[in-house]
Amino acid sequence: MELNFNFVVTMEKSVKLLSCFSPDEIEPLLSRERHVVVIIDSKVKQLYGSYFPYTQIEIDASEKNKTLENLAVIAGKLMDAGTDRDSFILAVGGGITTDIAGFAASVYFRGVRFGFVPTTLLAQVDASIGGKNGVNSNGYKNILGTITQPQFTLLCPAFLQTLPMEEFLGGVSEMLKAFVIADTDSFFKSSTLLSGISKRKLQKEDIQTIAPYAQKAASIKAAIVERDMYEKGERKHLNLGHTFAHALEKHTGMPHGQAVAIGICMAARLSAKLSLLSDNEANKIEEAFTGIGLETRSPVPARQLAKAMVMDKKKSGDNISFVLIERIGKCVTRPVNIYTLEELIYDLS
Repeated sequence: MELNFNFVVTMEKSVKLLSCFSPDEIEPLLSRERHVVVIIDSKVKQLYGSYFPYTQIEIDASEKNKTLENLAVIAGKLMDAGTDRDSFILAVGGGITTDIAGFAASVYFRGVRFGFVPTTLLAQVDASIGGKNGVNSNGYKNILGTITQPQFTLLCPAFLQTLPMEEFLGGVSEMLKAFVIADTDSFFKSSTLLSGISKRKLQKEDIQTIAPYAQKAASIKAAIVERDMYEKGERKHLNLGHTFAHALEKHTGMPHGQAVAIGICMAARLSAKLSLLSDNEANKIEEAFTGIGLETRSPVPARQLAKAMVMDKKKSGDNISFVLIERIGKCVTRPVNIYTLEELIYDLS
């Protein structure tokens, strides 16, 4: 298995991806830091906490705990640990952990340096890359947050070996999203490989097989963020499927990755309805997600789904900015009228 990231930059506000083969390689990265504080998911701590011999703040990483109230608790623990402006905060865990720890670091003492060690596939290919950090409010995801880049995001495939298959497949959704946006060949090759992997218990060999595709997906997102740090244009494409997904999560509490799978398939059907994408390619996208064992149809009644989507952050006036698909490997952003969407959504669900 070869994981060589050429996409490593040193500018302070840029995305920096690093890779390693073993958790043992992490500590040398921090050897020059005077004071390191680790914010770590409690489940990850049980498995890998010994690899991080620093002061640890343990958190219960769940959507219900991704709040301003919990952020204040974390800030208090940072103060108790003697964290100051020259300290380094290291977040270890999945996307929820990196979201809330990154937000805490970006506002604590008006901002201290931090880094990410994502331990789930979803976090490695998406959530930990790009500098978006935030918390939920009033049932809506990531309403409050910042765009602040970590000093590095370290991707280590070894952490994936202990992932339950459900969590692994949730990351697959975000990985395939990157390929729908920008890599036709990887979309078809990876979805074919994954259709076999998903039908058995995850093996070490499976991680080795999929790791190069995870690398490609991470690099795609990192490159897009580099070109459009503050989401003025191309970075919006990374929201593919997420307008539907966030509404689904609000109503069902389903895992983010599963919601994204449904959201991408609904975006594909919407693209076909609007004559941007061929029915054939829309079907291929849905078949890929179905083939790896993910649901592709919304369990939420269309009227409820439409109502939740009106509150999406991408709403402007009577329109919602949607990422639509022209073909597998190319996306565009288009405004869709809310009332038109309400009519179409019955066919999409």
